[in-house]
Amino acid sequence: MKHMKRTLWTRSLVLLLAAISLFDCGRSADKPDADGVVVEAPSADSGPPSYGGHIRAAYTSEPTSLDPVLGRSGGDTYYWRQMFDNLVDVDRDLNPRPSTSLASSWDISMDPHSITFHLREGVKFHDGTPFNAEAVKFNIERILDPATLATPRPSFAVIDSVDALDELTVRFNLKGPWGAGLNMLADRGGVMSSPTAIKKYGKEYGWNPVGTGPFKLKKFIAGASVNMERNDDYWGKDEEGNPLPYLDELTVNVIKDETVLSSALRAGEIEVAYLPYKDVTAFERDDRFQIEVMEGGRISVVLCFNIDMPPFDNVDLRRAAGYAINAAAMNKAVFFDRAVVADSGMWPTGSLAHNPDVPRPYYDLDEARKYLRAGGKPDGFEFTAVTWNNPALVPSTEVVRAMLKKIGINMEIEVLNVGSATDAFFHTTQYPLYVTQWSRYPEPDWLASLSYKSDGYYNAANLKRPDVDLLVEKGASLYDPADRIKVYAELDALILDEAWFVPILYGTVYATAPHKVRNLDRLLASDAKMDLTRLWLTK
Repeated sequence: MKHMKRTLWTRSLVLLLAAISLFDCGRSADKPDADGVVVEAPSADSGPPSYGGHIRAAYTSEPTSLDPVLGRSGGDTYYWRQMFDNLVDVDRDLNPRPSTSLASSWDISMDPHSITFHLREGVKFHDGTPFNAEAVKFNIERILDPATLATPRPSFAVIDSVDALDELTVRFNLKGPWGAGLNMLADRGGVMSSPTAIKKYGKEYGWNPVGTGPFKLKKFIAGASVNMERNDDYWGKDEEGNPLPYLDELTVNVIKDETVLSSALRAGEIEVAYLPYKDVTAFERDDRFQIEVMEGGRISVVLCFNIDMPPFDNVDLRRAAGYAINAAAMNKAVFFDRAVVADSGMWPTGSLAHNPDVPRPYYDLDEARKYLRAGGKPDGFEFTAVTWNNPALVPSTEVVRAMLKKIGINMEIEVLNVGSATDAFFHTTQYPLYVTQWSRYPEPDWLASLSYKSDGYYNAANLKRPDVDLLVEKGASLYDPADRIKVYAELDALILDEAWFVPILYGTVYATAPHKVRNLDRLLASDAKMDLTRLWLTK
């Protein structure tokens, strides 16, 4: 039997990613521990951490669910990440990191294809349920069950079965190679929930989450906040062996109004948040605050088309819309020139599969009118688009409407909350166009499987496209990152040419906090979302 040990797999990944690593955001260099495992170096400003205190963070949209597997919005991560651990964790550069994973090691077999995970001892869920091989088997089989309607299911279809070999050993039997596997387990599909709690709460589990993470749910107020308290039994430790987390309490507040959010930061009503673009300059000049920056931290505006719904079941009309949008003008009008004009597809700047050499629609009204004629609508047409009540998306969608009108396309706009808008477009397919934002997903297969595969949750049309499915599956199967990049370039070119998704602007994330908040340079994970585990407060 031919085995590929995790250390060998990790080494090949590190060699390539060293050349194309994600933005460092001022981190100290990582270093190997005694076992040769890469762990994050301590923050430059950390010093001996203080325990206790309550940090209040804020985000602009409410969660669609606190159950990672059933959440429909990338923004849900800001809430559930603080309460859960992953079977496999990764560092900022997408290198699998056993020191912070629920699996302490793993072996990848090529004959037959499988991954065997050796689990961390002594870990318990917040409700006292042991974390063991049976719990892993339960979580993965829950995802694979079509009745669950799990968001990550298409990415996990390569798993044929799961065997609990003993209390702390579990094997995934695969249908074929799964080069994306470890990284996929570092996202919502690899989050481990308490089987006891899922059975207890049933459909209400999404608002009664139970993980193994550093914080546990204390109080949930719909549309307002998620309040968490320290998990005193947490297994994780920092690089110096100190128990995590440092804080006693953590609250993530929902603040949809950007002006209110900035005012709350200045008044000390919250400590941590992403800055609205309009206020970045003012906070840069305010010496009370520190700022961490990640370019390409999200897609700030993207046109998502239902390619099976009139009028955008016509590829030329989708292309016409794509060429009609002046991204630079939108950047200036809405984002104060702080976003980045999209130069590729759905993998933004700094991510593994970002490729600016792939042809894509750019602003060109002559091209837009050419495609209108080719699509049989030289005088334009009418339709209704949906967006959600994000303070940057609503004006961005209004800019899209004004630009489309220049070529004779009249677009009405409906504004819903994020959960309703996402469901109405991707699930109940009520609209032909969704103007939205998109999270940064460093592992390319997360986006490819969920958005491009015929059965992907974020593929509104769900048309059978064997050519696309084959590329997605090939990209996920390969272990050599260089080979994977070539496949994703081909897939990117196809999606952009047929205008399934047309990114307009890539975002730059500005995270801020007053100086009493320490380890802010540890806040942004590989997906640019917040991990508040290592923050602490000066006394």
